[in-house]
Amino acid sequence: MSRYVAPSSIHGHVLIRDVTVVDPLDGTRTAGQDVVVEENRITSVVATGAPAEGAQVVEGRGRFVVPAFMDMHMHALENPGDIDGTYALMLANGVVGFRQMSGSRALLKSRREGTLPQPTGAPALKATTGDLLTPLNASTVEGAVQTVREQHRDGADFIKAGMTTPQTFLAALKEANRLGILLGGHLPAGLDPREAARRGVWSIEHLGPGVTVFAAASSREGEVRAINATRKLPPIPKVKIPGAKKLVLKLVKGMAVNPATGTSELEAHAYELADSSYDQEKAEELAALFVEHTTWQCPTLIRVHTQQFGDSPEHTEDPRRRYMAPEELRAWDKSAKKFAKLPDATRNALHHHWTAQLRMTKTFADAGVPMIAGTDACGAAGIIPGFALHDEFDYLAAAGISPLTILRMTTTEPARFLGEEGAFGRILPGLPADLVLLDEDPLEDHTALHKIRGVMRDGSWWSRTDLDSILERIAAKPGAH
Repeated sequence: MSRYVAPSSIHGHVLIRDVTVVDPLDGTRTAGQDVVVEENRITSVVATGAPAEGAQVVEGRGRFVVPAFMDMHMHALENPGDIDGTYALMLANGVVGFRQMSGSRALLKSRREGTLPQPTGAPALKATTGDLLTPLNASTVEGAVQTVREQHRDGADFIKAGMTTPQTFLAALKEANRLGILLGGHLPAGLDPREAARRGVWSIEHLGPGVTVFAAASSREGEVRAINATRKLPPIPKVKIPGAKKLVLKLVKGMAVNPATGTSELEAHAYELADSSYDQEKAEELAALFVEHTTWQCPTLIRVHTQQFGDSPEHTEDPRRRYMAPEELRAWDKSAKKFAKLPDATRNALHHHWTAQLRMTKTFADAGVPMIAGTDACGAAGIIPGFALHDEFDYLAAAGISPLTILRMTTTEPARFLGEEGAFGRILPGLPADLVLLDEDPLEDHTALHKIRGVMRDGSWWSRTDLDSILERIAAKPGAH
């Protein structure tokens, strides 16, 4: 049982009465509905007035019910023995499922054996990778291919490219395609994103990262790519010495707090050049290519903002920091001080690139590029699990994304992304009883997604009062993150 989440008092046979059901797939609202749940499944959605017949009733008149949210870029299982605080924060914010973006052989084994932690209200692990591809396991073409084979054998759902070269990335992608396992993640510096799309990359995270994608939308593409190609991989051991993996994990974790603190002046120049030579026609051509090849994008705008504004009071003085462990906050504060010491020109280049990222996100959305919502919690500076997904909604709206598209990016699109279209993400009989009750209409304004009246996870109901109690318990004793 979670140290933060008390078992719900309403579960089993539940009737959510007289609500407006919102369907993200077609954008419709159907008022005056009763949603009936048995155990962990929706059994019926009918016009209100059906007899309760012993069901526990949640009154919903004047409110809106939507499918519960999915975070498609998380690191919640970095420490499988200490995750119930993260899970509690997710539940309190209506997040009931996630894609784990860094794994291990031990994690895959634990999942196979059914020994992963499952505290009260825990979200569903929808997909996980094994170890990230880094110079430790993918420094050569042969090493990258072997790592893909091993992860496929161990049952990984996908391969995550972390720190690769164009050569090792493409070799891993080719082998993944041969084996029938998906590969996504970070595009290496110097790689043309169009080539990655044509060769079948599954997803691109963080809009690149860096300027890799933005180079393809520049009228001076060759110059931008040439500068970007000079970016070096972090100093990670390339030989398997005793204790090397532990050292690599420590290095990666340290860098992941905020990679922008290591931005060189040359990289800053690449940002400036890409942004000043932006070509909308080329951006739209890139978007069309992503549509053609179903190249998914997980922008994680909350992640890029906390990186590029690493010492902003918006993040360093966020009142929600009270939910985070003291040791986590110390790492964040150390990173903020390091960011503040970057040259002014570098910090300015990072700040100015934010406008380009919003513009590119809007261009992708307008073109119909498939996109999902994700946050890069846990371990990343300034990102509060659960709450961060709502921050992502805000940043997507700031980019000009419509409320309906935002809702789809966290409900129906994750189902399609994971090859489970129709299995979750809608309010229909037979689907999982994972719901969020909202006070306002989420199709009118995305901010309605923040106004949660209650959450149903796996057929159990937590009211607003219950959710506030969860948050109070975390704030009183943070640390399970």
